[in-house]
Amino acid sequence: MNIRFLETVLWLAQLRTIKATADRLCITHTAISSRIASIEQDLGVSLFTRSAQGFEPTADGLRFIEEASKIVDAYQRLRRVMLDPGRVRGTLRIGSVSTLIPTVFSILGKTLREEYPHVSLVISTDLPERLLKDFRGGRLDLLLTSSWPDDPHFDVVPLCKVAMGWVASEQLGIDTHRPLTPDQLAAYPIIGYPAGTESQMRIDAYFSGIGRELVLHAGNGLPSNLQMAKSCIGIAAVPKVAARGDLNRGDLVLVPTTQPYPDVGYAALFLRDGDNDLPRAIAALARQAAAQFCEASDPSDAWPMDASDNPEQA
Repeated sequence: MNIRFLETVLWLAQLRTIKATADRLCITHTAISSRIASIEQDLGVSLFTRSAQGFEPTADGLRFIEEASKIVDAYQRLRRVMLDPGRVRGTLRIGSVSTLIPTVFSILGKTLREEYPHVSLVISTDLPERLLKDFRGGRLDLLLTSSWPDDPHFDVVPLCKVAMGWVASEQLGIDTHRPLTPDQLAAYPIIGYPAGTESQMRIDAYFSGIGRELVLHAGNGLPSNLQMAKSCIGIAAVPKVAARGDLNRGDLVLVPTTQPYPDVGYAALFLRDGDNDLPRAIAALARQAAAQFCEASDPSDAWPMDASDNPEQA
């Protein structure tokens, strides 16, 4: 049991639903249920019952809420006294998928310079699987990613979802006046990702059941895949918002399709019970940055993601 668990009980008592509480705390529904169950098991009491109005505190729950409120209030007062973002020093190791660097991170970086001027950043960009391996190995403090496990040791802060589209160089000669089926798309080389990654598995699923063999070229992230597409190597599935500049300049064209590519979700990930509070604070700022990015983007290209979403992986 820790402060975050106590806060979960207090918010559930106030908001009455798992969904609203998860959205407020920027964590998953599963994490909310797990925290409540952990406290109930530890104390040997039931804190809530279900009713037509949602989750209602039991008599034991009301006693718990009264005492927990005192503890949380005291803790927050202590944090306000002790923590001044302008005085925080240290290094934060952030791993990010390449899609988020020119989009959400461009806004987040400015906020970090203003609010945490003495914190040094070490930024690593890679495929989600490799980032997660480094995160599990203690080599990263915070992930900005499109793929993550359902792990009780991790907190997940939803950031945003983006619409995907197939793009190619105009020199490939694709007729963009009519939508292409997956089989027709497969007549051209496809730019994907290393075999076995979630990103490539999505592409494999998209072309499952076609009547021809795919010619696949593997890149290691958005910048390389966009460059290969501009170099007339093949067709790539990318976030439309990340390709807008190339599309507007005419370096790429959007290829219409009969079967849309699934939207992709992004989130910040950090250790739930880590000793360092900085990743949690930066994850919250990343969510704010994602909201600002979505507000400035075409709403059909990018939109905020809440905790109830089950994001697809890029």
